[in-house]
Formats: sequence, C-alpha cells, structure tokens
Amino acid sequence: MPHFRDPLPTSGRTREVSPSATQGNGSATAGAAEAAAPAPAAVPRLTTPIVGPREQFDQRQQNHTRISLGELGEKAAAAWNSESVDPFRRIFYPLNRPQNVAMRSWLKVADGPLNPQRVEVRNPAKMSEIIKGVGKFLGASEVGICELDPAYVYSHRGLRIDFYKGRAGTPITLTHRYAISILIEMDYPNFRNSPGFIDDAAVGKGYLETAKVAVSLAGYIRELGYPAKAHFHLEEEVLHIPIAVMAGLGELARNGSMITRKYGPRHRLATVTTDLPLAVDQPVDLGVQKLCRMCTKCAVSCPVQAIPKENELPVIRGVQKWYLDNDACATYWTANWKRWNSCARCIAVCPWNRPWNRRQRLATWLVPRSKLARRLLLKLDDLLRGKRPNPQVEWLYYKQKGVKDAGLYVVE
Repeated sequence: MPHFRDPLPTSGRTREVSPSATQGNGSATAGAAEAAAPAPAAVPRLTTPIVGPREQFDQRQQNHTRISLGELGEKAAAAWNSESVDPFRRIFYPLNRPQNVAMRSWLKVADGPLNPQRVEVRNPAKMSEIIKGVGKFLGASEVGICELDPAYVYSHRGLRIDFYKGRAGTPITLTHRYAISILIEMDYPNFRNSPGFIDDAAVGKGYLETAKVAVSLAGYIRELGYPAKAHFHLEEEVLHIPIAVMAGLGELARNGSMITRKYGPRHRLATVTTDLPLAVDQPVDLGVQKLCRMCTKCAVSCPVQAIPKENELPVIRGVQKWYLDNDACATYWTANWKRWNSCARCIAVCPWNRPWNRRQRLATWLVPRSKLARRLLLKLDDLLRGKRPNPQVEWLYYKQKGVKDAGLYVVE
C-alpha cells in the first residue's frame, strides 16, 4: 500500500499536529531587497482578537440571499433577480440559462465517493506540502491549511440556490477536521478602478478559477481514500475569509476583506474540508492591522460610506473587528444595474492593490517593521494614484471613465 513517511523540510508557516501539540511562535526573516518574497512572520494567535464566545452564522442572513429575497428593498431585489446586460455576469452566475455557467455543472462533483484503497499517511507535514503543490499545479495562487473551526461553518443552508431547491434552513453538519484554503489572484489591470463591468468580470473569473481548483483538489483527496468536500461560490458550507486568515494566507483588513502580502485584497477564495491527515499553518502578521489603523482610503472612497473611518472596534460574534454596513454595500451593487453588478471600490483603491514588483516587495516588507515607513508609503500612494483613485480604464469593448461613468461599449 502506498504511503507518505519520508522526512521533508517544512516551511516557516507549517507545523505537524498531534493531539498534544501546542501552538508555536516560529518566524521567518529575510532581507528587505530580496527579489523573492520572504515568508511572513508566523504568530501564535490572530492579529484580529477573539475576545468572547463565537457564534455560527446563518447562511440565510448572507447579503446575497437577503437582497434576492427582498429584505433590502423591492427595487434592489428586482435588479438583483433580473438578467444583467453583461454577458460575463451571465456566464459566471446562473439565473436564466444555467447550462451556460460552468460552475453550475460542478455542483455534482463538490463531494463524491472514496477510493477504497486508502493511502497511508505517516508524515502529515509532507502530505501538506504535497497538497499545496497539487493545489498550485491545478491553478491556485496560494494554498494554506488550518484545523476546521466549527465557528466558521454556517449553521443553516441559505444560498439562493437552496431556496430554489427547497432546502433553505436545513442545518449544516460538517465534521471534517481540516480546511484547505485556496486563493486565486484576480487580474490587476481589471482592478485599477471599480465599480464597473471590467472588475465584475475579474471577480466572476476569480470565482470560476477557485471553484475549478477546489473541486479538482477535493477529488484528488478522495482518490487518496479520504473524505473531502469542495466549498465554492455556488456550494459552500463554510466562511472562507476567517479560514484563510487562520491558514496563514493574510490578515483581516478595515474593508472586511483579507489582505495578503502579494495580492493585497485582490483575490477570491474557496475551501476544501477533509479528514486527510495534515500539518497546519499558523496565522501571520503582515502589518495589515497597523497599516489599516493609519489608512482610511477604502472608507473615504466607498460610494455609500459603508466602511468605518474610526478605529474603535466593536465585538462581532466574539471577534473584535471593524463593522461594515453590509446592507448599504449590497444595495449599492444594484444602484445602476446597466453599468455595474457589484462594487469592489475598496479593493481597487487599497494601497496594497499594486503589481507585485520589486518596489511592492520592499514596501510590504517595511509595513510591519516601521511606523515611519507606513506613513511614507501611504503618502507615496496618494501622490502616485491620488487620495481617491479614479482612472479611466478600457478593456475589450468596455469603457470605464470613473465611478459615475462605468459602462459598456456598443459593439459595432
């Protein structure tokens, strides 16, 4: 029977788990001018404090669901449930013709049968490196692993597709031990501005790519003989962002997204849960919380002021973090359905949303190390892009002059 037992050096973020294991505090160091990015410093606990009992979140309270059910107003629901003028929207999100949406066909393979010949895993650390390698081979930009925290499993089903199938409100039972977080970078040229169909397309493509990797990686693990389920945009039972943060891929930011060192908030996530024996990663400190406390660019630029400017952090379901007005955010997505179908302005204007070049590698290395450097970097971003970046963007037959003028060319 095949097995994995050979020793393998592990990364600075990886540790082998045993029943008696305690969380370590290893770190990684590197020079500021290195061309290759050094590993971020691992920390023994999250930079977003957990200060009280955490509660599971009911998926029926997700804003995508609430807006479709009319809980955010009849006008918003009418737009959200109508067909978009943008063909990219129609091939990424099933509504009237689901046969044209590739992700729709993957619902049946999110879970599946196990190979009866199970691979013996004697070295979880090596298996983690293999799984990360497989994930990246399949197309992931980054892969991280953590133990699955029950607080990050939805309590009840509540996606729009669940209401169509009559299973909304069904309690979710997910007993897998591990969660594998899959991250896909979204295209930077599409995220120079938002909202508009240009960045909408990149978001949809991000969902497509994460789903593809998730279902393929889950199938790979089941072929090793272990249960594994893919969670992606149309079929998810877990909250992706807190899992990704626990898996060491980044930190929670002011705008409610996770910021990674290489891609900032410009990414999409999917998750695979499994009982395959794995070694887990630790959370990281990239300096995101420090920078966000000095920067309000996303809050100032938000069209509906849904992001707080102040730094007094409330406790939300046991976690101390910035509170976003998600109702205002989701409602704005439908404000002009003929020009945009969502909004990612907080991602587009973020100082971390920059190409991964030598300058950005140096800047992100400095962020957690120096308050003066953080101030200088924010001033430099204001000088280079403006305090409210709003450039004209053109792509394919789309034209996006700015927030008020985002739109679609007529193809002649």
